[in-house]
Amino acid sequence: MSAEKQEKRVITFEELVGRATELKEQLDSLNTVLNMYLNQYRELQLSVETLQNLPETNTSGFTVLDRLSSVYIPVKISEDWAKNVLVNLGLGYYMKTTREKAVEILSHRIRDLERVLRDLQTRHRALLEEYLALQRLISQIIESQRARAAKTSK
Repeated sequence: MSAEKQEKRVITFEELVGRATELKEQLDSLNTVLNMYLNQYRELQLSVETLQNLPETNTSGFTVLDRLSSVYIPVKISEDWAKNVLVNLGLGYYMKTTREKAVEILSHRIRDLERVLRDLQTRHRALLEEYLALQRLISQIIESQRARAAKTSK
């Protein structure tokens, strides 16, 4: 068997700490992005569930006016609402369509978001593993330095 040569590089403690800090900042940014996409994902799921469960008959009730659910207003839903659904296509464009088509469009968005979330979670896992490994290494170096300092002070 031939032994593979591994390139060895000497780095300073400060470079380790710098890389750990850089990884922490990347993780924080990635967490923010992940949370944003998770919120979008949950909202899309809720929209699909609401569209699917809303009866097609005349009905009345209350609808939430804001995202914090602090204000509700009364609404009356007409019998033909399922043929007159507006779906946000993005960039201020809306499409008038049927309930079924709206559910299809939103379900497609959900699948797209699931792919994005999987990719972001994979990236997050890799960064977190590297960060934790560096943290362990930094802790070992600090403990080693403390032990060495304790021996020399005796």
